[in-house]
Amino acid sequence: MTQNEQILNHILVHGSISHREAFIDYGVQSFTRRIADIRDAGYDLIKVRKHHPTSGQVYSRYYIRGTEPKTDDRLNG
Repeated sequence: MTQNEQILNHILVHGSISHREAFIDYGVQSFTRRIADIRDAGYDLIKVRKHHPTSGQVYSRYYIRGTEPKTDDRLNG
C-alpha cells in the first residue's frame, strides 16, 4: 500500500489525519506532497486548524470536505 493510500485510508477510517500521525504511524516525511497527491487524485481535502489541549500548540488536521467538525478555526485550505 502506498503512503497516499495509507493516508487516505486513515482519513476514511478515523475521520482525519495530522502530520504527526502520518509521520509516526506510516513514516511519511513529505506529508504536504502526499496531501497534494491525494487532492490531485480528486479528493476534496480541507485543513482544520486545532490547538493541542495540553501544550496549546497549533496544528492542522485534514478531513474530506463535508466531514469536518464545524468550528471557527477552519481554514480554507
